Amino acid sequence: MSVFEDQKKFMEACDQTVSVFNHKQYELYKDLIREEVKELEDAETHVDALDALTDILVVTVGAIHSMGADGEGAWNEVMRTNFAKIDSVTGKVRKREDGKVLKPEGWTAPNLEPFVK
Repeated sequence: MSVFEDQKKFMEACDQTVSVFNHKQYELYKDLIREEVKELEDAETHVDALDALTDILVVTVGAIHSMGADGEGAWNEVMRTNFAKIDSVTGKVRKREDGKVLKPEGWTAPNLEPFVK
């Protein structure tokens, strides 16, 4: 299973929608994301941080499902464009001084429109 399928199964057990936009549910998940980010900022141990980061993934996938969007398709598209940042000669990416990955010449942004209903 994938994180998208796991969360879908859990949400269905919670009587939540997963394939159509549900505004109230989407707003709930946005609030939960903010709550988990705060927990990450307040984390005092690696265990606390891992718990918050994992919960951020869960509630983010929940928000995507609450939009009725195809999260797995969007993930694959974003990763396709991320992998396009890897130099075919060196097998590495170029980075700014702060570590942010740079986009190579000719790089195109992910097309996420097909994954939003």
